[in-house]
Amino acid sequence: MSTNSTKVLLVDDSPTVRNIVKIYLMNLRVEALEADDATRALKILQLVPVNLVIADINMPGMDGITFVKEVRASKNAQLRTVPILLLTAEKNVDLRQRGTEAGANAFIQKPVSHHELTETVRQFLSKA
Repeated sequence: MSTNSTKVLLVDDSPTVRNIVKIYLMNLRVEALEADDATRALKILQLVPVNLVIADINMPGMDGITFVKEVRASKNAQLRTVPILLLTAEKNVDLRQRGTEAGANAFIQKPVSHHELTETVRQFLSKA
């Protein structure tokens, strides 16, 4: 996979969190696309093929788990398999189980650490 074509979609209502994640991703040489809510993210996913999605689990409107369900239910085969990482400050096992059942591939703990984010993203991009 060409690093020039590697796209990661960041979905979070917090511009601060999106900026932190973008800074952490800079060393991975990926193009970071942004959406401030899940509805906008779904529109972007219909228009632009992405290699990975990083979404907050708690957002106003459509939450991260519902967003994952929507992506996995897509008619677009690529979207049904794109890796989705959920950001969460929660350590709630139930919440993580619901996220996994919805189709999330992994979770990244908030506050986001540079090491955890980059290693998890590397792991999923290397599988693509």
